[in-house]
Amino acid sequence: DPMAAVNSSDLEPLPHQIKAVYGEFMPRVPLRFLLADDPGAGKTIMAGLYIKELILRGYLKRCLIVVPGGLLDQWKDELFEKFGLTFESLTKSHLSNVSVYNPFLVNNFLIARMDQLSRADLQVEEAMKSANWDLIIVDEAHRMSAHYSSWKGEPKQTRRFKLGKLLSKQTVNLLLMTATPHAGNDEDFELFLSLLDEDRFEGKYRKGNKKIKTDGLMRRMVKEDLLTFEGKPLFPERIAETVEYQLSPAEQDLYESVTDYVREEMNRADKFVAGVDKKRSNNIGFALTVLQRRLASSTR
Repeated sequence: DPMAAVNSSDLEPLPHQIKAVYGEFMPRVPLRFLLADDPGAGKTIMAGLYIKELILRGYLKRCLIVVPGGLLDQWKDELFEKFGLTFESLTKSHLSNVSVYNPFLVNNFLIARMDQLSRADLQVEEAMKSANWDLIIVDEAHRMSAHYSSWKGEPKQTRRFKLGKLLSKQTVNLLLMTATPHAGNDEDFELFLSLLDEDRFEGKYRKGNKKIKTDGLMRRMVKEDLLTFEGKPLFPERIAETVEYQLSPAEQDLYESVTDYVREEMNRADKFVAGVDKKRSNNIGFALTVLQRRLASSTR
């Protein structure tokens, strides 16, 4: 059965999910891939199908899943209910006894919180380095991004990015998943992609270069491209338009007062730019922008 995982799981996958697993993941050995479909595409389902298919074919004996803390239970439940896959949760107790009991070696199917690993001490880091995996999956992987320092020109590596680099070396197959892979900065995007292929994205991206090539390394499908088997849109059409409405006198007064306040304080913040405290200026400017946005969202 070429799609054994589909026929032995409690779900009916959608066309784009089947295409991701059997058209993108399975043909790539080893897999170093970024799944960047829009929210709601069902990336957890695609990951579960891939895991189960590898197990059924005898290619997967050890798997680590790294997720934000708030998503851990959701992942565990969905993998068990839909695919019959049981993953052990990495706990504080595991990490406190890591010198006697290495959970990364003992548990073949483990799910861990991203910050739990990124903030771990050297002992836990050494324990991670001693364990190799057939597959590591990272959800909300954009949190492992890094950026270049504006004055040094060198990458400023966050703890999460360092964790990503460590995990990348400990596995044959690495699947990163996020709905927001690119934050508008090509340099930072290349740094992020270096987690998948360090050699291909070595060095700093130079502005003016050709578009970053992600061939064979990434798939991104937006909601408008997601269809049912009948060819119908999976999500309602998104329509962006400006809607005008009349403010009441009280709302108008409030809006004008906040706008004047923001303008005055922004001018005050600009004075820091001429001085030495540019960081504080940026923070103030951001806070004031958020204030005005909140007002525009709701006059209450």
